[in-house]
Amino acid sequence: MKNLVLRVLTALFLLPPLVYLIWRGPLWMLFGLSLLLGGHAFREWWEMCRFPRGLFFISCGAYFGAFFLASKTLPGALWLLVALPSFYFLVYFRKEDFLRHFTQALSGLFYLFLGFWALFLIASKGRGDLLFLLAVVILEDTGAYFGGRLLGRNPFFPRISPKKTREGFLLGLISGTLGGLAVNRWLGLYPWPLALFLGLALSLLSPAGDLLESMVKRSCGVKDSGRILPGHGGLLDRVDALLFVAPFFYAFLEVWG
Repeated sequence: MKNLVLRVLTALFLLPPLVYLIWRGPLWMLFGLSLLLGGHAFREWWEMCRFPRGLFFISCGAYFGAFFLASKTLPGALWLLVALPSFYFLVYFRKEDFLRHFTQALSGLFYLFLGFWALFLIASKGRGDLLFLLAVVILEDTGAYFGGRLLGRNPFFPRISPKKTREGFLLGLISGTLGGLAVNRWLGLYPWPLALFLGLALSLLSPAGDLLESMVKRSCGVKDSGRILPGHGGLLDRVDALLFVAPFFYAFLEVWG
């Protein structure tokens, strides 16, 4: 019960300023927020995976550099994410653990960079689009959490996340889709059949992002990615689904035009 109260209070404290910032804040502030949150999320990734400290610092340089470079050339930014960690191993190469540490750093860099950069691009394209995405993902997660607690009986991928249930998944799917339709009706973003499709698609994909981070945590032997958010755990524990679906949503917006 204590954890549930902390979870609700943290959400009530953080969500209003976040929504206000997305809706009214200057674009440079959203850029800075994406940059800093991504840096902290990579720190949590490093603490879970336990690769060398020196590799962490040079990888942080790659992340921040790629974020600034991406506005000019995305291929150059992606190259930087690979190049700087590679240079580290020119000095500290050990064949026994090179591949493990290199892939741990690289997978975190690409996952976090693509997710946070896509979120910033969505905000640049339309603040309402980002609010739509947030509404779907947050309400899908909330519906799945409470649906699992109240109605959960049948496990959903128990080897990855024992507490997730099929009932929670279905309730999350419904709540995320309805949340997207409600925000779309409020902001008038898309024709309602498209809003329904997007709400369903994003609600279906969101649990995959959550399960992906769960696989990383189980492989690393940790329960949470961090402790920065009372009742929730780490930053990655809250944004895993959002980071997973943001590139897909931005790609759709680009194609939709």
